Amino acid sequence: MPAAAVVVTWEGGATTDRCVDSLRAQRVPPTEIIVVDNASSAAERRRLGQAVAARPGVRLVALDVNRQFAGGLNEGAHAAFAAGADRVLLLNNDTVVAPDALDRLGAALDAVPTAGIAGPLVLDLGDPRRVLSAGERHLLPLLCVPRTLLRHRPRRQGPYPVGGVMGCAMLVTRACFLAVGGFDEAIGVYYEDVDFCVAARARGFGAVVEPAAVVYHDGLRGFASGLTPWAAYLKARNPWRLLRRRGGIGSWLTFIPTYAALVATSAVLYAVRGRLDVARALVRGAAAGLGGTGAPAPARD
Repeated sequence: MPAAAVVVTWEGGATTDRCVDSLRAQRVPPTEIIVVDNASSAAERRRLGQAVAARPGVRLVALDVNRQFAGGLNEGAHAAFAAGADRVLLLNNDTVVAPDALDRLGAALDAVPTAGIAGPLVLDLGDPRRVLSAGERHLLPLLCVPRTLLRHRPRRQGPYPVGGVMGCAMLVTRACFLAVGGFDEAIGVYYEDVDFCVAARARGFGAVVEPAAVVYHDGLRGFASGLTPWAAYLKARNPWRLLRRRGGIGSWLTFIPTYAALVATSAVLYAVRGRLDVARALVRGAAAGLGGTGAPAPARD
């Protein structure tokens, strides 16, 4: 089935070019590569037009407003489906796709007719020996248990079922995307992939991981380290949105204590390291999530 690729970028520079180059080098190339720019500066827009959009098979979609990762994915997916794609490979711009990954992910979907999502083995671009994801267990009661404790660690060949996949790279069918209604733009970024996978599962679409399909990812921020104030605020706020949309009473009973422990511990760790800006952002995000408010995040950094 014809598959397009969507790359969402903001001020991506050479990182975006590298992702596009990896897509153009696929053994079975995508029918089209759509680069969605989330309202970058005028200089970056000009650069993208010259360095990316001029390449054969690549289309630049320039948004006037930054709709975050979820909005960029939605815009790109709808453009791909309107052009005739039946599947779309959705990517962070800081990924590099192994040459046979798209073909292998498509074969995984072919092998599991009930699946609407296929994910790759995600490796750390800086240290390819480090596995970032081999499939996710998206369990709402355990939403705030660190993902590293819940990830699949399979030692077998061939596609296998999972609860969800990491959002930096996923192949999604048109039927699954339309049934879910796309990604929740109120979440924007961080947990938008969890929300999508949970909603897909509720609508009868499974997820599989094909470990022979490899994607390298050069960006990972967890509660324990690597957060900026912008990321900290969103990571603390967004789980509440997800629970309100998808969770039941039982989910809340487990979520609240694990969430409180995670955010409090993270805030203390950052404060001890002298990053009071991150600690304050975690507290602000928790308050916004608890109150269900749309308070603006700190400026993106």
